[in-house]
Amino acid sequence: MKTFRIITLGCKVNQYESESLAQSFLANGYQPAREGERATVGVVNTCSVTNISDRKSRKLIRQTAKDCDLLAVCGCYAQAKPEEASKIDGVDLVIGNGNKHLLFSMIEDKLNEKELEKISIFPLTTETSFGPDSVTQYQEKTRAIIKVQDGCNSFCSYCIIPYVRGRLRSRNPLEILEEIKLLATNGYLEIVLAGIHVCHYGKDFSNTESVKDLVDLLKEIEKIDGIQRIRLSSIEPFAFTDKFFEFYKETKKLCPHFHISLQSGSDAVLLRMNRHYSGEYYQKTVEALRSIRPETTVTTDVIVGFPGETEEEFQETIALAQRVQFLKIHTFPYSRRSGTVADSMPNQLSTEVKTERSKEMLALSDRLEEQILSQFVGKTLSVLAEEEKNGGIFGFSENYLPVILENKTLSPHKIYSVTPYKTDGKFLYVK
Repeated sequence: MKTFRIITLGCKVNQYESESLAQSFLANGYQPAREGERATVGVVNTCSVTNISDRKSRKLIRQTAKDCDLLAVCGCYAQAKPEEASKIDGVDLVIGNGNKHLLFSMIEDKLNEKELEKISIFPLTTETSFGPDSVTQYQEKTRAIIKVQDGCNSFCSYCIIPYVRGRLRSRNPLEILEEIKLLATNGYLEIVLAGIHVCHYGKDFSNTESVKDLVDLLKEIEKIDGIQRIRLSSIEPFAFTDKFFEFYKETKKLCPHFHISLQSGSDAVLLRMNRHYSGEYYQKTVEALRSIRPETTVTTDVIVGFPGETEEEFQETIALAQRVQFLKIHTFPYSRRSGTVADSMPNQLSTEVKTERSKEMLALSDRLEEQILSQFVGKTLSVLAEEEKNGGIFGFSENYLPVILENKTLSPHKIYSVTPYKTDGKFLYVK
């Protein structure tokens, strides 16, 4: 019996693409390798968003190579540094993002001893953005991820993603809707729309398309029976247009939680980052969302220690975070990436400064999370039960609050209306 093991790093787009690959393996008679079992095929779907991501990718490649007969490396690290990846002991194939959807057939060819180049990097074009197969069944997951978009045109000064994912391109809406209908048939209640730059979905469409943008797509998804919740993966402030706000007033399925990338609360730093908004614009966007639905929560990403960031500029980010009242702040010390504008900027900060600022931001995140969780004690929430955890059943509320349902007789994969009676600062608890 042939077996496979897929290791995935990074974003929800990578997670989706790994699930698509897993579906190909399963459809062709492979079985997932058990823990500790040597696999016929190992795949490491890598990330390259930071230097730390590169290191994690290399480490997992080396580890996975020890436990499989054939090892393929794909994803953003493979696209960015294919020669480097190919030289790691045990690597048989290195495949870029442009032809990732051909990965399974290339692995089969390699197993059948066909002659293949070790490195296969295709141009990042529209034609190679989306594979022909939909993902209709996820391994051990309650919610389903739908890839709706790939690529980015923004070229933030610190970011390598446009170089390893290519330019903005949107998936055919009919394919997306058909995939979601199949997921609904298979019992999924919640879906997450994922992409590299989701807020720009449809920007590459012609004016003749019936679905022109993200809001149009959301309206069509809302009509699909069986899907009870729609979430958006990481999104930019630009997504929240007047058209979006009008939809947010009417929607019954779009969850009142958004992961809106901030990166910095200092306008001067945002300018150096090539982020095209101000701290005030960001704050007003969140306020507008909460004016429509007060229960709306927001999580975010922040980069600390960007080149030239002064203590005053860092404190501007702290102050904005306090005003916005984030549910969680995912904090990243700035990581230099060769080939980006920020890599050659003067006044690169020391590791010590970045570490101290990371600690301060993470401590603030913990305090804000505790405050927000306490605000929802005694309030009715809708929770999708997922798995056993902390002596009960764990799930997320519609606004992404982590909840423990202490009644272990409840079934996972169902949505319950509950009222938390306490919080420990990390979870809400329901008797």
